[in-house]
Amino acid sequence: MNDPEQFGGSGANPFVLRNGLVLSMDPRVGDFETADVLVQDGRIQAVGPQLTSDAPSLDCAGRIILPGFVNSHHHMFQTALRGYWADALSDDYFSQSRQGDKAFFHVYTPEDIYWGQYAGALEQISSGTTTVVDTSQCTETPEHTDAAADALIASGLRCVYAYSPRAHGSRAHPSYAYPADVDRLRDTYFSSDDQLVTLALGSPVDEQNWRLARERDLTMFSHVNDEATGLQLEKLSGLGLTGPWNTYIHCTGLAESTWRTIARTGGHVSLSNLVEQTLCTGLPGMQPALDHGIQPSFSTDAVSLGPTDLFTQMRAAYALQRSRRQERAIAGEPVHSDPLTTRDILRMATIEGARAAHLDHRVGSLTPGKQADILVLNALALNAAPVNHAAGAVVMLMDTSNVETVIIGGRVVKHAGRLVRVNVPAVVKALQRSVDGILSRSAAPRVLFTSCRA
Repeated sequence: MNDPEQFGGSGANPFVLRNGLVLSMDPRVGDFETADVLVQDGRIQAVGPQLTSDAPSLDCAGRIILPGFVNSHHHMFQTALRGYWADALSDDYFSQSRQGDKAFFHVYTPEDIYWGQYAGALEQISSGTTTVVDTSQCTETPEHTDAAADALIASGLRCVYAYSPRAHGSRAHPSYAYPADVDRLRDTYFSSDDQLVTLALGSPVDEQNWRLARERDLTMFSHVNDEATGLQLEKLSGLGLTGPWNTYIHCTGLAESTWRTIARTGGHVSLSNLVEQTLCTGLPGMQPALDHGIQPSFSTDAVSLGPTDLFTQMRAAYALQRSRRQERAIAGEPVHSDPLTTRDILRMATIEGARAAHLDHRVGSLTPGKQADILVLNALALNAAPVNHAAGAVVMLMDTSNVETVIIGGRVVKHAGRLVRVNVPAVVKALQRSVDGILSRSAAPRVLFTSCRA
């Protein structure tokens, strides 16, 4: 079957994915060397061998079927700046992006925001990520915020829009409205919790904002990048403002007491293992999280810093955890957890990501009743075949080139390796126009053959 409109163009039509190797990521459903997945009304209806259905089918022989990846922290508005800070250390990134009226983030127009968000969302879909938490700091004016929401809704990505404060370092625009604008945003864009794009609050560790989130019953996403911020988190925990509604991003350099607080209150952790290492912002929290019984999720931060596909993040986390255990053992320090398996890593990229996004009741596993957010990977490619270890093939061997079909809410958004109903050249042209404008309005140089650190 070659026409995606026949089997999921609208999200309502039933269809069957047949004869695939299925990794459900739900122990109650199990895994299958060969099985089918029935989708109807945008949800997973059944998973198992030789399902009986007259619905149109897609033959997935030689493919791996699994839940779509979940990226629990991303700044998609930066897409036009792809790779600009590839050589950056944290001081380079923060000073060049924020300090002064002509810093990158302060010269963005609403149109720049739209194309960054839209292209970034399409990139996530194309790479096999079906859910993203967009910790959106592009909130200079309500018009900037509206452009971000419009782009996300237009993209077809499942997204938690974490409405966040602007990147400080310059004078705020007179119409800057965070966090009060959250009510208008909910009424205008996010009135239903059943839609693809839903609302959360992004905030520093700030008592007033965290109280607002509790009053509005919004989940919370906060960057916690150092020991001092973690200790402030503990103070807010003492006020009853922390719980399973909180997701903490980065978690570098935290005190033991902070880790105990996160674990005790049921908080979630989002780790950008690659960028945390390349920016030299502190040791990633991977091993401390595991030591405290916390199952982390994976995130990508921003494409201006590095790749935003989950294949890269999974490998970075896998290598990091094993090397850190070895370092501890060599130093004679206690090692409290086993080496992670590729199955562990895959779980963190799917169902644990869904938990960190506070959407595990809807996505993250191929569980009947959940939304049909599904990824089909080509396992006949030279980088994957023959498949001797299913999770190992996904985590250690595959990459974005293996992403053949992507389904979100029962709607096929990528098929036969191509995004559906997307004019990619036009999107790239808009991104180029955007970055040209950002560079011309900013005080920053082009770095095509140099370094942002020069």
